Amino acid sequence: MLPETPELIVVLPVYNEQASIRKVVTEWFQELENWTENFVFLVINDGSTDGTVGMLSRLRERFGTRLEILNQENRGHGQTCLRGYGIAVERGIPFVLQIDSDGQCDSEYFFRFWRMRSNFQVIYGKRIRRDDGWRRVIASLVLKGVVFAACGVWCIDANVPYRLMQTKAIEPALTRIGADFFLCNVALAVLLRRTAGIAHGTVPIRFRERYGGEPSVPLGKFGEKAFELIRQLRGLK
Repeated sequence: MLPETPELIVVLPVYNEQASIRKVVTEWFQELENWTENFVFLVINDGSTDGTVGMLSRLRERFGTRLEILNQENRGHGQTCLRGYGIAVERGIPFVLQIDSDGQCDSEYFFRFWRMRSNFQVIYGKRIRRDDGWRRVIASLVLKGVVFAACGVWCIDANVPYRLMQTKAIEPALTRIGADFFLCNVALAVLLRRTAGIAHGTVPIRFRERYGGEPSVPLGKFGEKAFELIRQLRGLK
């Protein structure tokens, strides 16, 4: 039987990831159990239209109650993450780990995050090696510049999908991110950087190539989204 309040919640937003979801969930369950059994793995299905839902049902049969599946209409990756963080707050779970469902977040680094959890309020994966191509590297550098231009803060990697956070530390910031904000993890990184008393840690990681599926922001739309992001960041209070 699970403890009433787990010490860790894993937030995994999923949209049309039938090519990767089985491997990702299996890999992460195996690694998490090496370090704590007191966790819940929350998969938020963001309106998938492929075979993801059926695969999640089969995974639930395999992994049991620690694998929770929440289905919703499509809200986008950022708002789906935000909902997961809010659930962590509502349930009083001390730590929240966010990863993505495309296989790029390698579980072998988790123990480094976990052993640092009491020293930092937020720990980011620092992508020192990337297997997803030079265009994505440039996109991340451009994003870093956009964030600095709009907000005047340097973020370690504002949109990295591999981060461990103390729930109490992020709670005040969550209500400041509007329902129309599409890159909520960027907004959260900015707000945490602006907040006194938040210690930011990093773990060097390799960022793998996707198992399948498509990125939430295709490179072809990056320029358009960058201008929208500037507008939204300048509206952050």
